[in-house]
Amino acid sequence: MAVHHKKDGSFDKLSGFLSSVRKACIKKSSLLAFNDKDFANGYTICLYSIVIELAGDCCHAVKARKERASYVLTRALLEAVVDLFNVIKNPKYVHTRFQRALVERKKKLTYLQEKEPGLISRGGRDVNYVDAAIRKIDNLRDTHIEQPNIRNRFRDADMEGYYDTAYSLLCDFCHLDASTLLSRPVGLKVSPLDDISLLMLSDLIAELLLDSTIAIHEMLGSKKSKEIEELKSRWKAVYSQQAATIGPR
Repeated sequence: MAVHHKKDGSFDKLSGFLSSVRKACIKKSSLLAFNDKDFANGYTICLYSIVIELAGDCCHAVKARKERASYVLTRALLEAVVDLFNVIKNPKYVHTRFQRALVERKKKLTYLQEKEPGLISRGGRDVNYVDAAIRKIDNLRDTHIEQPNIRNRFRDADMEGYYDTAYSLLCDFCHLDASTLLSRPVGLKVSPLDDISLLMLSDLIAELLLDSTIAIHEMLGSKKSKEIEELKSRWKAVYSQQAATIGPR
């Protein structure tokens, strides 16, 4: 990978505006009203809070040009946004999420029961407690609910285009794709995030954050959606201006 890393701080404006975009989203969403008796509403707010949190982590990683952290965190952000859009489109998706959590919980408890019984007693519990927990999970399980694979989760969120493009690239870094290993220095001398990647990730982070913010405001009937659309246009202008300063690789 060719490294373009400017020493003149020319990307400070872009990084600074990305942080400003996040702060604006927080400010415009801080007074959102939702139905606290509607479980799906509360779950959606929690998911959006995670999107805000992850976007902040992504901003810090990109600004510091931490290559691996930037890709891993942006992938987590994209997955959170996919879940958010699924819940907004179909509130019953919450039930699917909890069914998935039950499956994972049972795997962990079964492993403890079969492979690490000593850890159960060290945790102040006994085998009967774990047996009862597994039975409770089995009673709560709805085996008729199909657990969608990751591609279908993107499809159901109307984000399938992200799966074959951004998500595929992010996974190459997260899963240590062979080409990723071949392009990095041997040893601990890590190359900083290059300019092209910084631009691409910054735009993806902003797009995911702004689209999520617009969606949740529209879902809850806020009157802030137009303001956020205007903020998105301002981001695109700043991004395009910065992209024009980068020459061919």
